[in-house]
Amino acid sequence: MAKTYQSLVTEAREMLQDSDSTVPRYSDDFLLNILNRGLNDLSKLRPELTYTAFDANSLEVPEVIITGPPAADEVEWTDTWPWEKWFYNRMVEYVVAVAEMTDDEYTVDGRAAILLQMFRNNSIGI
Repeated sequence: MAKTYQSLVTEAREMLQDSDSTVPRYSDDFLLNILNRGLNDLSKLRPELTYTAFDANSLEVPEVIITGPPAADEVEWTDTWPWEKWFYNRMVEYVVAVAEMTDDEYTVDGRAAILLQMFRNNSIGI
């Protein structure tokens, strides 16, 4: 099954233990905003990824949106993840880390910082 931006948010929810609630602790919009920031951070670490992944052949990262139709600088969250699974997993870690940093009450000590460091190191191949 192809991975999508939506499945990435779902996997992040599982790691955040936020998938069984009828009222999620984190809204889709909140997690999607984190994902969009993460995609921008990934493009700074690995600019060659964004240049070839999207139609425009540019270094600009389109914004992931929930409802469509998307504009020229947007992609829908049901679209297929454009890169290898390696980067997908790193982005799940990024979304979890940033979500935990904003919710100190539920943060496991140091986990958010470790996940962000893993995102950075693994994205650049260290």
